[in-house]
Amino acid sequence: MLTGRLRWRRSFLFVLAGAAAFALLSTTEAQAEIIPVRDMMRGTHVPQAQCARPGAVWVTAYGRGFCIRYYLSIAGGNGLQPVVYLSGDKLGVYDSKTQSFRPDPKDPNYRDDDFDTDKMGRWVANFSKSTKAPGIYLARVGVDGSSGFHGVRKTVLELHAMNAALDAIKRRHHFTGFNLVGQSGGAKLVGGLLALRADITCAVLGSGPLDYKPNLSSPDPGKRYFNVANFAPAIARNRNGRILVVTDPADRTVSAEKQTGFVRKLRQAGGQAEQFFVRASDPLHHGVRRYSSLAAAECMRGADTREISIKLAQLERTQSTTSAANPKLTPQLPRDGLRAAGSKRH
Repeated sequence: MLTGRLRWRRSFLFVLAGAAAFALLSTTEAQAEIIPVRDMMRGTHVPQAQCARPGAVWVTAYGRGFCIRYYLSIAGGNGLQPVVYLSGDKLGVYDSKTQSFRPDPKDPNYRDDDFDTDKMGRWVANFSKSTKAPGIYLARVGVDGSSGFHGVRKTVLELHAMNAALDAIKRRHHFTGFNLVGQSGGAKLVGGLLALRADITCAVLGSGPLDYKPNLSSPDPGKRYFNVANFAPAIARNRNGRILVVTDPADRTVSAEKQTGFVRKLRQAGGQAEQFFVRASDPLHHGVRRYSSLAAAECMRGADTREISIKLAQLERTQSTTSAANPKLTPQLPRDGLRAAGSKRH
């Protein structure tokens, strides 16, 4: 009887994996588009009827509707627990008083390009291959094809919109859970999602403002900012996921203390987090996406802290050799995936 149950369960999971793979393949066949920066700067509205398309889900949060785009690939393998990437903030510095964006004075070389969904398809295929799992690039509110205004980034409104999007993607593709990777503002969202979800296996938070409470407030509850460190007790109660924090001590965009402070408070609340210190090679020591992706892949295969540290050190040596051979080479995810180098165990 037990053998029969195991065979039935394996067959059931195989059918689910096949259904997920078919849905993923159909999603990646969407027609390529170019999404202009000028449209993202002013925000976009997409009616619910126009959101009924592959690679898009309609969600609501705080009474507002969003069409959230996502880009998937099974180039590295299929399965029931994909790895989802949430990028950093885009469009520059946001001024809440004028509700507009301006260049970041700390990074004069920063610029946003028009978003090419065809290029993103190739990027997410490589992301899937690097993690050996279904890969998903989840477009944040107001950018990269998702509707809304990016000025609400890192608010509870965006957090709940991303949470609802994961729910919708999970239902559509019959996934059983997720692995999450976040860079900067995307890492903050991953931290918030850890407090809301019980289906996250591995969560990697790179260069995230995790223990930071802005002075800005709003009478609109949806547009208020959240501090991930305040969620430490809720995250600690959820023991299903493994949390890895990737930090450059010299980060000029998000100070190391805003990351280490979260780790400390989570441990004080009875939770666990592993912190890896790295050396990013971009001028602001902020872009750690490659390290975070590697840490996620190792976490997903069950590697321990020491093994992950060794792999990060190997990546450091590879990156250093590549940079020395061609200093102009800067492999990147559009705008926030800068080269990184160096790792050590905390």
